[in-house]
Amino acid sequence: MTRDRQRVRSSPTRLSLRIDDLAPGGHGVGHATVAGERRAVFVPRVALGDVVDVEVDLATRPARGKLLRLVTHGEGRVPSPCSYVDKCGGCDWMHLSADAQRTAREAHLRRALPVPYRDQPIIFHDPVAPLRYRTRARFHIRASGGRAVVGFHAAETRDTIGLTTCVALHPAIDASIALLGALLEAAHGVGEASVALGDHAKPVFDLAWHGTLSPASFARLEAAVNAGACAGGRIRLDDTTRPAVVGDPSPRMVGGDDAPIVLPPGGFAQASEVANIALARRVCELVAEVGGRAARSLVELHSGAGNFTVLLAREFPRVIAVESDAAACEAARRNLAARGLVARVTCADAETFALPPRTDVVVLDPPRSGAKGVSVALAASSVKAIVYVSCDAPTLGRDLGVLAQCYEPVSIESFGMFPGTSHSESLVALRRFRPPARRRPVA
Repeated sequence: MTRDRQRVRSSPTRLSLRIDDLAPGGHGVGHATVAGERRAVFVPRVALGDVVDVEVDLATRPARGKLLRLVTHGEGRVPSPCSYVDKCGGCDWMHLSADAQRTAREAHLRRALPVPYRDQPIIFHDPVAPLRYRTRARFHIRASGGRAVVGFHAAETRDTIGLTTCVALHPAIDASIALLGALLEAAHGVGEASVALGDHAKPVFDLAWHGTLSPASFARLEAAVNAGACAGGRIRLDDTTRPAVVGDPSPRMVGGDDAPIVLPPGGFAQASEVANIALARRVCELVAEVGGRAARSLVELHSGAGNFTVLLAREFPRVIAVESDAAACEAARRNLAARGLVARVTCADAETFALPPRTDVVVLDPPRSGAKGVSVALAASSVKAIVYVSCDAPTLGRDLGVLAQCYEPVSIESFGMFPGTSHSESLVALRRFRPPARRRPVA
């Protein structure tokens, strides 16, 4: 490599680009020829068809660009309803129209699918509301000098930017920004708070704090619970073995059966309660479609607190729900008991759980890392049907590539769980068309 080329790649360069693609993760992609080489440049907060001036660090691969000036608007760009859009790293597509978001999500999901599945139609479930939809959030907090800053990470960094409001949040969750700031006055350190709706749709939070808290913080929390500003909170400090609990910090959400589902403090649930109800009901419908109502045995992997389990246990005679988090398992048992339903809840690692020999249907909802080990096991099993829920198209595509050798798609669907962002929830129903390969006996 010549010295001139090294110098080009080690110092920022100003370029003009046309954005010709939106990549998974939300960045736009433009191309430029630098020192005789065609380079892809990833740029945040742009729309398809935008012409932009960017400052580019060509020392990275792929190259990363900082938006300096929007020269020409692309067709899908719209005014953002968020005043923090240029600073906050939360909603990366708030500047795109609903149609532009949907088109990009379809392209991302279709590209991620294995080749045999790519011509299949994709069913879209559009978001009910583009704003005020989030019924849970995770705030980053830093406190010093008697003041606490509550917000999200800034775009492209891990720095916390303070917010006074967020247009994506349910009003009760939005109000918790000011509540947390007031509770943490005179604190020192950094923390993270998971906030959700609790009893009577009032906010609850689970706070992990690294540093010191004023005794007044606990008194303020008690006062807030007594005044009805929140339903409860749990605070975990570095130097304590047990969290401090005030009120009832358990999140609650309406399940697909219109009855409440109670989660452990800080437990996982989907970002939008309304979208989750539609997703849960559709999962149950697809299980009946691909597995049949006469399915003898159904295994649900990564079952959480019973979001899908409470529906599946109504329809199928034998349901085994597998979840590694003990608190979530206990919550699932309580949610089933509250409905008079029976299912076997097993606390185990879904990736290594041995499927019973006569399992007919498997439902799985893994984390973003996917379910590679489960997919390999399913391909070698006699399971007749699979319903796979995914929050990450690339890992979904990887796992479906393993399953494509013996399962065919019955339905591929996308849910608008996170409007204004590049994230989406996918739902794929599969039916076996080829028996598993028989293992050769060991000589």
